[in-house]
Amino acid sequence: MTGKTTSAPAFTRRAFVSDIMTWQYEAADRFALHLEHDREFIPWMAARGINAFSYIRHERDSRLKIDELLPLLNQNGIASEYGGHVLQLLMPRHRFATNPEFFPVGADGERNPRGNLCPSNDEAIALVREGAIQYMRENPECALLHIWGADVWDGAWCRCAQCSQLSPQRQYMAVVNAIAAALTKGPAVATPVAYLAYHDTIDPVADLDPLPNVSFEWAPRERCYSHAIDDSACNVNPRYLESLKRYMEIFDGRGHVFEYYADAILFGGLGVATPAIIVRDLRAYCALGITSISCLTFGAYSVLAYPVNLEVFARATHSPDFDPEAALADVAARRHPRCAPEMSAAYRALARASALILDGGGDVMRPPLLTAAPAAAGAAVSHPPLAAGASQGYRVRDLRRARDILDEACAAADHIVGGARDQFTAAERALWQYGREVVDGIADYVEAAALIGDDWRRRGSDAIDRIGEAVTHVRDIDLPLKGTWGAYDIEWVRNIWMTALRRRFGNLEA
Repeated sequence: MTGKTTSAPAFTRRAFVSDIMTWQYEAADRFALHLEHDREFIPWMAARGINAFSYIRHERDSRLKIDELLPLLNQNGIASEYGGHVLQLLMPRHRFATNPEFFPVGADGERNPRGNLCPSNDEAIALVREGAIQYMRENPECALLHIWGADVWDGAWCRCAQCSQLSPQRQYMAVVNAIAAALTKGPAVATPVAYLAYHDTIDPVADLDPLPNVSFEWAPRERCYSHAIDDSACNVNPRYLESLKRYMEIFDGRGHVFEYYADAILFGGLGVATPAIIVRDLRAYCALGITSISCLTFGAYSVLAYPVNLEVFARATHSPDFDPEAALADVAARRHPRCAPEMSAAYRALARASALILDGGGDVMRPPLLTAAPAAAGAAVSHPPLAAGASQGYRVRDLRRARDILDEACAAADHIVGGARDQFTAAERALWQYGREVVDGIADYVEAAALIGDDWRRRGSDAIDRIGEAVTHVRDIDLPLKGTWGAYDIEWVRNIWMTALRRRFGNLEA
């Protein structure tokens, strides 16, 4: 290990969180592929002191945990955590037919079976509470129960006459506190419950009053990963850091950070490396008194696309007092022992490109836009503005520079493929080529938004097509290296990305 470590860990709970949409357990061959990766990844976690694994359920999933991994997790001293976006499960959707009053009122003034529940309805709260208690009875190994709402922006909480007086944060806390209070009287008395600070609840409000066995899970997904969380020069992150400080006060320090250093969806499937940001982030979190942090992963794809980030994160949970540049070279040496100098240079190029691509925060595949297109040019267009202080031309220049830097990484891999090739080089080269084409397409997309007349629509459509076609490079990567997310999930997620890009650009036809 490069750099200095401390005798006592900086973070006592260091959890990797696997996004469950990648498991593909309905297809035996796909599930087996994922398990093969996990049976290698879990010992890797244990060797680096990662001591918890969170199985975060999403609405697409029919399973709440992976029983097949429990023996290996226990053998390696890694705790299991369950839950995730489960409020829609704890409030069964079929109850809408008989009890619509259990469900939230939407913006249209009507109750609907989507979203979460009506927290002002005592019977609805009781149903959710009893479901959580039963879940803990069936899964006593759960070390932390994650009770999260629907994974959406604005609209999952209730707007009935009573609930409309309560913010989403207070509605959510009413549910979490009810579950937490019930657990103190049952077999799961020692199991804490997590309140997710995310999307609608990322900013704390007064009078939350969490119970002592409730901790917050702070998930700043839309933050900027081009700057450290405590970088005052950033236009995005100061707001997030302030929200974390306030949550620490409200919860008397009982909190966890949920980070996205290996989030394939957030980063558009592109390979990125942000070692200096991760080290500085963890220094800032440690200075605030945070002792628990996790990192979202997407199975084998995250190992392929974010090896530097995963290794640096694991080391920094022990102590963030080390040189991230040296760690980057270490990763290259371990991953590519026959061509370490070339791949170290490639990773450094990737880190430089990442700083340009990720500036401003948010999903890579949802680039912020300014548009000069008049109404006569087509359908009305509504786009979020660029980050404060930025400009359309500045963003395009950054993306073009990132494209050129990714060319450097690809060139390094090309040299190696022709000589001392190893198992990862061709796959990483394909991933960087995918990133190069996506970034170039996004630059065209942003640039086209400032045009008027026929050029606006034609160039916007061409840019979207180029972004979508770049996935052919991921398709060429060997199946075991890209895993189930790279083989299957990226395909349907890609369709969502392309649809959103067209919609944000005036509903361009596919």
